[in-house]
Amino acid sequence: MTSGDSVYALLLTGFRGFTRLICRPRVIGLEHVPKSGPVLIVSNHASWYDPLLIGGALHRRTWFFSKVEVFQWPLVGGVCRVTGQIPVRRGESDRGALLEALKYLESGRALLVFPEGTVERQGKMLKPGAGSAMLALRAGVPVLPIGLIGSRKILRTWKSWFPRVTIAIGEAYLPKIPAGTSRKVALQQVTEEMMAKIAALLPPEMSSGAVVTQIASEQQGP
Repeated sequence: MTSGDSVYALLLTGFRGFTRLICRPRVIGLEHVPKSGPVLIVSNHASWYDPLLIGGALHRRTWFFSKVEVFQWPLVGGVCRVTGQIPVRRGESDRGALLEALKYLESGRALLVFPEGTVERQGKMLKPGAGSAMLALRAGVPVLPIGLIGSRKILRTWKSWFPRVTIAIGEAYLPKIPAGTSRKVALQQVTEEMMAKIAALLPPEMSSGAVVTQIASEQQGP
């Protein structure tokens, strides 16, 4: 076990206890999580606490992206570096981050990504970018959809203290694209399938417009 693994395990124990003090988490479908091997975990994004919520719910170590600014924060930045999280420049195509993510998946890790790219503010899923689909196509690993319900209320106000939060885990699947499909169409199809599987785990009022994609034609893969 590396020092990063030890720090992660220690912090995860603390976060699991803290989570039970601030909300009432319920996990559904834990049996769908692959016990080993590479997996790309995709989820809707309703709160800054989501990575910790998902990491604490799963039975295996999870890595995720974090905006580069976080790595400059005191203590938090150091923890991100020690535990091997991936810095990413939001709002642009970050080739370096995608290449690093591919290395993580090739080494058999569980990588968590949020296709929407940012926290939604209106209680509904946002249009996704193409980064998650790029990873799924290039890595060729199982994709594990997760739907988070209620996490938006975590640590928002005293009135919403201790909300019920559900982490719904769907079945892992391998994206399949017919031979001869263009790269742009393949990204579109994989993104739509990914978002549809997440949406299927959420209440209808949260998943409205989830399969509408926003793939810029200028985006390029690693």
